[in-house]
Amino acid sequence: TSDRTQVVKLRFRRATDGLDALDFNVVLSPRDMYAGFLSATANSDIVWSSPDSSCTVPAASGNRLVMPAIYRSGADSGYVEVIAMGTPSDEQQPIAVAAQHVGATVTSAAGAPRDCAAVRSNFFADGAGTVTGTSTNTTRPGVQDNATTWQRGQAASPNAVIKAGGRSTYERSGNALKVSYFIRDNATGIEFGDNAVSIRDFLGAPAITNQQYSVLSGDLNGFDFPDLNGGVPLSSAPPPGGSARNIQRGLFNALRASNVLGVHAIVNEWSANPANGVEMNWVVTLPGQYTMLRLPQYAAALASTSSATGGAGHPAPGVSSAGQLTPSTVCPRQAIPAASASSATGIAECDYRDLPVELTFTAYNREQRADTVTPTSELVVSPTAPTTMPKTYLPQVANVITFGGKRVFGPMDHNIDVDLGQPYGWVSARVRSRDADVRVCDWDRQQDNAAGFPGALAGRALTLECSAVANKGVPVIGFAAWSRKVAANPDASYGRIVEHSYRAEAPGPAPTSLSP
Repeated sequence: TSDRTQVVKLRFRRATDGLDALDFNVVLSPRDMYAGFLSATANSDIVWSSPDSSCTVPAASGNRLVMPAIYRSGADSGYVEVIAMGTPSDEQQPIAVAAQHVGATVTSAAGAPRDCAAVRSNFFADGAGTVTGTSTNTTRPGVQDNATTWQRGQAASPNAVIKAGGRSTYERSGNALKVSYFIRDNATGIEFGDNAVSIRDFLGAPAITNQQYSVLSGDLNGFDFPDLNGGVPLSSAPPPGGSARNIQRGLFNALRASNVLGVHAIVNEWSANPANGVEMNWVVTLPGQYTMLRLPQYAAALASTSSATGGAGHPAPGVSSAGQLTPSTVCPRQAIPAASASSATGIAECDYRDLPVELTFTAYNREQRADTVTPTSELVVSPTAPTTMPKTYLPQVANVITFGGKRVFGPMDHNIDVDLGQPYGWVSARVRSRDADVRVCDWDRQQDNAAGFPGALAGRALTLECSAVANKGVPVIGFAAWSRKVAANPDASYGRIVEHSYRAEAPGPAPTSLSP
């Protein structure tokens, strides 16, 4: 929505634990628009497809980007992060000139960007170059720091800026993005959608990162960033007019505040009324839970589980068919005994997530509260058994709750069914973390910065520090998805989405633990 070129990160996080299953950058020229869709192929690949010509990093093959295999399992559903990484300082920066949509040129078709290959050259690791007066010369194309990239010169280009290449500098993006989504059922033609949840003023500085290496490769300026805990952990770029290194991390604590994403109760309607052709699900997403893991240990534990089982090593804890918590075998919450800490079979403590989150439902009909377990509309001889409300646990970061077993989205990896004992109404679902000890983990910048910048190819083992959260509200987003199927007149069928509303009142004393 701005007259500035924008570098944007699209990241698809799998439903099971929120690990990054597919991510790439899009470089949008002023007032540009980019659209695409996810689909599954016959060989179980997940593919992002877009007919748009805006420059993607990396390049799409046949307008498609295929989800890598590493965290593909459990990624049939999930949620998407779209983060503005930065905008070039002006529209004469090499990357902005190359990304702009123009008429037909030697290197692009009519209406396409001037040169996407030049754009992509800005996103290798460890970019470097020289500045002489007003001219720049690329020594090595790629990202120098969070606010500087070097573009490779393109000898065949008729444009002087693209032909020369050189340095691009960046500023914060501001609130330039407008994102929407829709979900379509191809079998029935029903579709519904909404605006995405938007976080205003999230990053106060650019967060340009390379698209070549990750933190697991020892690079703190790689494609894992920016994320919901902030921008680039390691940077040599000072803010405009300043001298201090511009590092902005620890932002997930702020997102947990009640005036941002942190909630203590979800409020919405529900319906389980097949007589009227109604199917309805709640989608409840818990964004950012991956910031509460010691990622290297967690990834190693997943890899070990995958090797042992021949599968993908789904994260735990989970919820059994009886609704009971099942303990983690991947990344235990409790510390292992010191005697076995160095054992090859020992699994380090590395899970400080809210998961699994407890939901306690209080259901209402259209006139008043309808007690679903123990009717209280009549006086009783006391004592009597205490009233209990329906309760369930959310084991994943993206969860689908059904009411009466009716599935708008069809079978998912993990459907949670809730019986509220009545056909329709509204419900307040109290949200509580599984444990009082929840923490946010971030990279130990003091230790890792000592290794110097840039850090790609160093292969060093990076470290994380995990600190207790300042805000106890659990970050939650989501919506109720309805479909109404009219058997006598299919053309009259329709769907709709109603975003959840939230309550932020204090939930009372936190439990010591909700674990079994």
